Amino acid sequence: MFAVIFIPNFGLQAVMRYDPELQACPVALVDAETTKAVIVELNAIARDRGVAEGLTASQAMARCDRLTIKPRSRAQEQAVTEVLLQTASVFSPNIESTGWGVCTLELKGLALQTEESVRAWTQKIIASLRQLGLDAKVGVASTPSLALIAAHSNSIVREPDTFVATLPIETLQPSLEILEILSRWGIRTVGAFISLDKEQVAERLGAAALELFERVSIHSIRPLKLVSPSEEFVEQMQFEHEIETAEPLLFVLRRFVEQLAIRISLLHRVIAELRLELGLNSGAGHQHAFKVPSPTANFTTLFRMLHTYLETLRTDSPIVSLRLEAIACLPVKHQFGLFEATLRDPNQFAETLARLTALCGSDRVGKPVLEATHRPDSFHLQVPDFAASTNRAEQHQTLGLQLRRFRPPLTAKIEFRGQQPSFIHSRTINGAVSDVRGPFHCSGNWWDGGRWAREEWDIQTTDGALYRIFSAQDGCFVEGRYD
Repeated sequence: MFAVIFIPNFGLQAVMRYDPELQACPVALVDAETTKAVIVELNAIARDRGVAEGLTASQAMARCDRLTIKPRSRAQEQAVTEVLLQTASVFSPNIESTGWGVCTLELKGLALQTEESVRAWTQKIIASLRQLGLDAKVGVASTPSLALIAAHSNSIVREPDTFVATLPIETLQPSLEILEILSRWGIRTVGAFISLDKEQVAERLGAAALELFERVSIHSIRPLKLVSPSEEFVEQMQFEHEIETAEPLLFVLRRFVEQLAIRISLLHRVIAELRLELGLNSGAGHQHAFKVPSPTANFTTLFRMLHTYLETLRTDSPIVSLRLEAIACLPVKHQFGLFEATLRDPNQFAETLARLTALCGSDRVGKPVLEATHRPDSFHLQVPDFAASTNRAEQHQTLGLQLRRFRPPLTAKIEFRGQQPSFIHSRTINGAVSDVRGPFHCSGNWWDGGRWAREEWDIQTTDGALYRIFSAQDGCFVEGRYD
């Protein structure tokens, strides 16, 4: 058994997919690449108002003044083809990209024994594609060709002879020349055509007529040209009008994120990263990657990340194109230790950091990391790594006394006996020095204007307290107290 997924008006659905408001309006598709730009596809509303294929845009507008005309987009059709194949691969491992808007599936090995189970299976396919903004039909039959014919009417063919008998001859899509000849013969249905002698028909009409017999033959099963769906998940759009404000951009992005989340969820995966690309009118581009702290398929969480970033984004020219790519991964579950603590919602925490970064600046938000230098208070801020291990056993334990630093250091007057401090006077610490270690000389950055130098001592006062004091160019100070 074979199944065929058929998307009617494939090119029109590809361009209407991102604009659901057009579903209730008359819409037609024009192929600007042809010599004469005429309407090639239209929805039922436009057809009911007198619009037909082959009309020019002006002729169609004369019949329906509220008609929306969309240009054909090969890029969006290719994207929808990938959506179709990825969705089909969920329901069968053996799939074929038969044509634009047509995908053939082999049902061998699937537990589909009764007509009810097959009907439920096809309804799941239709519902999945409807979530992605595509209206599809599914046909099931014993051969790929019959399944394609059945897909146009959402049929499950159990008795091929009965099914094809009453079909109009146009269903086989013969050439205009053959169709005219068959019409003269009085052949109006497929049943009347296959009742003719095959050899005599081939003798009069040629090899093209034999192909028509093969399409409805239950004994002619062609091998499928199996394909593997792409692992790339991309939504993209060329805007008809330049985008200068965030509101219309966010409207489209919300649809993009929702579509990507549904596509990846169907494959039982989650999104680990989003890559945003904006094409600008100046010819330049803007790119940004969003690492998802805790991979998810929740489109609300993913959209908030983009929304927070775009609130403060400024470009030097209007936006003319948009591309959003999602990197998928398998869901990961962590088993933490008994005494380990982890973030309750890493994604919400990352969003809070992003908002703080937008308010305070990227150089003022992050995790402090000590630099490889002896210079005091020398550190830089680093973006938190949510994927890093939080296992306490892997953390290095600091041995020895802990220095509790005063911030800022306490200004002090220090009396020296030779090179060693003997008495200390400060706002809170006063007393004689009973023991001392040092001096320790520290300096650095002699090659630029940020040079520094200081002398340090570790001292013990007569009351037994331990302190670190130092002398620099701007005076003497108490840096901290040892526990």
